[in-house]
Amino acid sequence: MPNRTALPRDARVPSPSPSPVNAPAPAAYTARHALVRSTVLARPAQSADSAAARALLGGLTAAEAAAEVLRPALCDDLYASRAGHDEEFHRRVVLPLRRDLHNGRPPRAALLDRLGDLPRRVPRLAEWLELRRLRARLLAALADAVPPALAAERASLAGICREPAFTRAVALTSADLLRAVAHTAGATGEPRGRARKEEAAVLRHALRATAKTSPLSWFTAVGWTSDVTAEDAEAEEAADGPRAVVRENRALVAALVQALLDDPRRSRTLPHRMTSAARVADGRARYARAEVVFAGGRYLVTREEEVELAARPELALLASLAATPDRPDRLAARLAEALGRPGDDPAAHRFVGRLLTARLLVPAEPVDPQDRRPLRSLADWLRQWPEDAALAERLDRLDLATGSLVATPGEHRPALLASLADHWRRLLADAGRPVPDEAAPLSVLSEDVHTPAAPRPRLSAADRTVLAELTALAELFEHGHLMRRAARDRFVARYGVGGVCDAPWDFGADAADAWADTGLPDELALLRQEFAHLPELDGELVLPAERVRALAARLPHWTAARPLSYSWFLQRDPVDGLVCVNHVYGGWGRFTSRFLDGLPPRAAAEVARQLRSGLGAGARAAQVRPVGGFNANLHPRLLADEIGPDRRWTSLAEADLDLVHDPADDQLRLRLRGTGELLDVLYLGFLAPVMLPRRLGPLLADHPNGVVDFRPLLPRTTLAAPGGSVLRTPRLRHRHVVLARRRWQLPAGVLDALRAELAADPGPDGVPAATVARWRARLGLPEQLFLHPAPATANGAGTPADAFVAHLRAPKPQPVDLGNPLHLRHLAKWLTRHPRGAVLEEALPGIAGQREPTRAVELVVETYRPGRDSAAGAAARDSARTARPARAVRTARTAVAEEAPDE
Repeated sequence: MPNRTALPRDARVPSPSPSPVNAPAPAAYTARHALVRSTVLARPAQSADSAAARALLGGLTAAEAAAEVLRPALCDDLYASRAGHDEEFHRRVVLPLRRDLHNGRPPRAALLDRLGDLPRRVPRLAEWLELRRLRARLLAALADAVPPALAAERASLAGICREPAFTRAVALTSADLLRAVAHTAGATGEPRGRARKEEAAVLRHALRATAKTSPLSWFTAVGWTSDVTAEDAEAEEAADGPRAVVRENRALVAALVQALLDDPRRSRTLPHRMTSAARVADGRARYARAEVVFAGGRYLVTREEEVELAARPELALLASLAATPDRPDRLAARLAEALGRPGDDPAAHRFVGRLLTARLLVPAEPVDPQDRRPLRSLADWLRQWPEDAALAERLDRLDLATGSLVATPGEHRPALLASLADHWRRLLADAGRPVPDEAAPLSVLSEDVHTPAAPRPRLSAADRTVLAELTALAELFEHGHLMRRAARDRFVARYGVGGVCDAPWDFGADAADAWADTGLPDELALLRQEFAHLPELDGELVLPAERVRALAARLPHWTAARPLSYSWFLQRDPVDGLVCVNHVYGGWGRFTSRFLDGLPPRAAAEVARQLRSGLGAGARAAQVRPVGGFNANLHPRLLADEIGPDRRWTSLAEADLDLVHDPADDQLRLRLRGTGELLDVLYLGFLAPVMLPRRLGPLLADHPNGVVDFRPLLPRTTLAAPGGSVLRTPRLRHRHVVLARRRWQLPAGVLDALRAELAADPGPDGVPAATVARWRARLGLPEQLFLHPAPATANGAGTPADAFVAHLRAPKPQPVDLGNPLHLRHLAKWLTRHPRGAVLEEALPGIAGQREPTRAVELVVETYRPGRDSAAGAAARDSARTARPARAVRTARTAVAEEAPDE
């Protein structure tokens, strides 16, 4: 294997000179369509009892906040009061009182009884004592207000639990949780016994169903909005309501296909191809070989390795023949005839057989990997063998049973899911590949919900303008640019300026390593510095609008040379009209692709048209659509060309491509070998590229943008707290768009202290109101929050894929309403899910307290920025089509047993 260590900065090959002359900066713009994600269920309107309790909790927090502001000055006043009393009074009363105030502890009642005339001599002490009395009155009022508020909140929770959409979604999560939901739906009064323990989990999932918009079953419905004609809109509004699309888990399908192809009786009837293009150097040929390992769960794990053998003419000849895949017996006959031998030549057939055994010659998929009904298609394929007729019938029944989930109510879903899991286990065992004992729990299907009548929030002209302006800022804080630059450095160091790699898979490991091998160039560091040290006002940092607008023209050519697109996940706060950014990821239709088959037909047409427009006139574009066993990677082909391993399903294969350094724009590009055209390759799948085979890296990273992090802009403030220090960052805003919400990072020690105080506070009806008010005042917390897991620490262990899996397994962000007594009852239990610490983020828009039922709605809006071409670059590319650079080669370092047709 080649050395994958990072290159020292002084060893990296510089860009060719002279550098391209920049054309005027192309303007970014906002696409006219958007994906709409909305909760199927609305948050119930707030009851009068809950509103009364919320007001008292807010008043208690305000009293604690006022006392918190007063405390430092009061401590100074008490220190200065020494001249007005004797030493004994100062030692026994003033010093203990000052010590308690300094440490944020409530003084003992006996100490307050000995104050004498001190409040008269120290006015701030009198003010503090009045706040203490107000706090006592509020707590007394809460003792009366909390029980009816808890009853109202539990009635609201029970109503959600009776919703069919909620039970359908919960059934896909856990059968035990569904039983708890059923208990809650029928409960009256305060829960007892097991129901009391289950209430925290049921409430957490009810909040997920009414406040979060990530698609999963009947929690969230997906729709479409765009600038369409009135007739189109009316036709969609007249369509049926939400409908579910259910698909079998493609990881299970892939495992079944592998099991079926283990039998040569089946696999030898399929066309075969070489496992990869060959990398030939010094008389040796290297190939990339992969094996899919089924480990349960919702995606596949791939074991990859390289195989090296002698580069004999027979091997190259067979590879050229297999460029058009064919059955092994026919490939052997064609090889023999090409060698001038009879078609049944034993040596040629033995040679092909050895390549089959070594898995260098592999069968094509029996059905299209993107087939929407793979079980039915597999059954049709199996019917060619009479001995597989029963197996085909089993697949048909499994296909029908999977589809029946759409009409299955929540209470009957666990039985159906258990039956499907048992059917899959028996099916894989009978096919010769039983599910491993250590496998993750089987996920047998996925369910997406589409609605033609989704809420249709519109972007205003001001919204579109500010998002277009922000595209340049996202570019400035984009890690994908740095990865692309690091990959370019590695490639040029290995192949030279203008170099060519004729087996792109061979650069896959370098492309993966380039994500970590990134430094910040001086030209970007200087631009970022211009946005540093901005003043913070009232917990908010506002970017200078003119500086943001001027940024696009100042970005370096190597970041702006190629077209770019971002997906902005947005919510609008109805209170003040702010547009809040939840995420910024890569664009190019990626986050709409999964849903296009269930959306109105014009949606796919609009996305395809936008992709072509965004890439620019004359661009040659292609999709790469690996499934990876992940259902969300199933999406339609939107471009004329597709790259894949099997020419039956795609127009282009890896053998058609070169990975090249384009000196015109100093970019790493994929190029069509036959025509010399540079390609734009788009990967629109949802599965993170680190979870897919490394050999695909150069294809998946052709447009790597979408790793945007605005955190370097945010100043950090340390707040003292019991158990440690809390790190606070402000809200970040450009005009009326919020790019980052206020956050408080609580380390494990602080979270332990908070949990201990919550547990020790009996509160009215078990609601720790005083503790929550005290901590809100201490940290300046808003009433409504999202609770996130603590960010993972970088310890250098594991791969990026390991880190991604750990991220997936961490607790999901959860809404928390500190003005809701039922939330406060379960806050300590919710915090136990975060033993490594947690992050509290302001909920913007709000998640509770509305007077009317409210759905959470999120838009996924794309911005596009054309590539910044240069006259020098255009001329160089024109000449490159007629004078292609020489291919560079690299010596391989590992070997395996090699075979050739014997004489």
